[in-house]
Amino acid sequence: MNILNKHLTKDQKIAINLYISRDAREVDRAFHQFRQGEGTTESVVRALESYQNADGGFGHALEPDRRLIDSSVLETTVALQYLMQLPINCEHPMVSKALNYLEKQYDGEKRYFPIVPVTVNHVPRAPWWHVNDKGETGFEKTPGNPSAEILGYFQRCRPQGLFTAKLETDVLNRLDDIIEWDMHEIQCFYRLAEMTPKPDLQQLILQKIVQHVQFTKNPEEWQGYGLQPIQLIQNTQSPLYERFEDLAEENAAWYARQLHTEGYWNPSWEWGQYPVEWELSKREWQSYLTVNACHPPQYLLGS
Repeated sequence: MNILNKHLTKDQKIAINLYISRDAREVDRAFHQFRQGEGTTESVVRALESYQNADGGFGHALEPDRRLIDSSVLETTVALQYLMQLPINCEHPMVSKALNYLEKQYDGEKRYFPIVPVTVNHVPRAPWWHVNDKGETGFEKTPGNPSAEILGYFQRCRPQGLFTAKLETDVLNRLDDIIEWDMHEIQCFYRLAEMTPKPDLQQLILQKIVQHVQFTKNPEEWQGYGLQPIQLIQNTQSPLYERFEDLAEENAAWYARQLHTEGYWNPSWEWGQYPVEWELSKREWQSYLTVNACHPPQYLLGS
């Protein structure tokens, strides 16, 4: 059961559905309809087509904090978050091309994915996506973001591949090194735990999360930018739900109260630059955040 859904009123649910039907991005609307049992797999794939480039990667601001047409590793992981929840085969051209793109992007020596290309510096963006003279953004210090999540995709779709084995070794080494979780990295490892076909790996990740996770714990902290419990624990089937039940339910109740009367949630951050483009990004984040809050991940993609 979706934890958040228990804390939304009937009027709020009506407002959410009206907002999505009128103002959400096409891809989010199609995904919402699919999860509601009212739309098709094909409609989600068609909506994603406009974001995929010839190199197999995804761009076009699918993740709204960069107004970048070029493919990026991050945009491609967002696309796969949708695709892995559809009942399509791993050999589907959209999936296969995305995985081929990701494999080519991996730096085996440095053991990380460059999350965004340097061309991001030429477009309006959030300040944290600036690429410096070394070709880095700062996210390289926590390489499990997005390597762990990407490993989940390869374990599901190309479990016997040499690249999958190499990536698994690097990700496990990173997991072993972690003493303090970065909020984005922990989300990527949690996605891996949800997707991996290896029960031992899932338990290893969950044990590490329990040992080191630092959730924000009260409304004052939830107002800011930090790891809220419901960003990991979205339904009662979560393996972390029983341990953090009270905190997760309190957080979900608080988050339900933050819903705008028009039926969407706002992002908890701002760019502080490019005000016109930020307003566009903000509207797209409202769409993404609202639809994903309503539909916790259900990984369905076949092998």
